[in-house]
Amino acid sequence: MSGSSLDAEDGMSTSANGPVSFEDDGEFRHLDAWNSYQFDPPLTHTDALEVDARARELGYRMLFRRADYSIEEIQKQLVDRGPSSFLDIVWLQEDVSPKEPPMSAEQRMAARLQKLAPARELIITDPYLFTGSRKRDSEVYAASVVRMIAPALTEGLRITAVVSPSQNNATVRTAVLEQLHARNQDLDINIVEADDFHDRFWIADRDRGLIIGTSLNKIGSRIFFVDELSRSDVAAVLTELHVIVGPGA
Repeated sequence: MSGSSLDAEDGMSTSANGPVSFEDDGEFRHLDAWNSYQFDPPLTHTDALEVDARARELGYRMLFRRADYSIEEIQKQLVDRGPSSFLDIVWLQEDVSPKEPPMSAEQRMAARLQKLAPARELIITDPYLFTGSRKRDSEVYAASVVRMIAPALTEGLRITAVVSPSQNNATVRTAVLEQLHARNQDLDINIVEADDFHDRFWIADRDRGLIIGTSLNKIGSRIFFVDELSRSDVAAVLTELHVIVGPGA
């Protein structure tokens, strides 16, 4: 088979995307796309026919695969991994969770927090974590919060929660803290009041983190996203936190 191409000299690479690395799962897949390959330099029409003929001899069919996605593929990928993959050819970091029954939404959040896996410290910035809007069902809400956080709880974990002063309802706060301590008595929980944070950040061991598109008290009632923070984003959040409560927080 010749190495010629329509838009490049023999043996010369083109402007095509470089090779994409992937973990071998025994199925030759990348981003769940079966048997997706790229020839560089591009195949000529004649060479493509030769490749197709050889594939048929081996019992395969060489098919054109659309570069775009079906609606079903988009929906599944948004839920499973999130929209980040549609912006770049990288493994998905982001998850967009649909409006769904609270228990299902809780399970999604619990799974993401379990992956965050704090070993020593968990920092939460959620202005409405103890919102007075959940005063009437504070025990139900507290149980929901604990179900979501429980997979991330470890013995002796230090939790710092930054909440809005105007939304730090005593009844709701007490209900949540009591149920957290009932799940793990060795937790060290520090509540900080500040209006500086409007986004919901969850940072583990000052090293990695998530941004969550809604407060825990709205989980299941609206569409929300969860995305991994870059190391620079984690550093920026910690810098702002240090300004508010000091470097020892």
